[in-house]
Amino acid sequence: MIRINCAILFFLFVLAGSVMMLSGCATNKPVTSDRIKTDMAYITRDIAVNRSVMNSLRDRRVGKTGFYYVLDSDGRVVFHPRPALIGTSFSRSWFINQLLTEKSGCLTYKLGNRTHYLFFLPLNDSEILCLSIVSDDLAQRVECEAARVK
Repeated sequence: MIRINCAILFFLFVLAGSVMMLSGCATNKPVTSDRIKTDMAYITRDIAVNRSVMNSLRDRRVGKTGFYYVLDSDGRVVFHPRPALIGTSFSRSWFINQLLTEKSGCLTYKLGNRTHYLFFLPLNDSEILCLSIVSDDLAQRVECEAARVK
């Protein structure tokens, strides 16, 4: 697999005539909820301009555990870093109805002995960008609504 650094990626986007923000480049800044929300806003804007930007999220991580995926309004996976999950319906998953109803925000839940956060924001009328991350990766405590168990 070929890895491209941020400078080369920026050059390629400029060469292609794109002015998208390259918010996917790794930084040493601490992961905070404000940074996540800002990054997600840039990503939604970039995808609205050029849908193929979604593919650039495949290898993108936030902290050590955070990753992006996209669900449609029926809870079906439109994009995921694990391609085998694309097309899978999460509609019966216990938190998906809450996510689909609220459309943007943050949910928290426990899985084993770890606390997970799920940030989400609409991409358009029928898709939602999601970021799942373990609390250990966050530099500060985040106030999120607890995911409701059905």
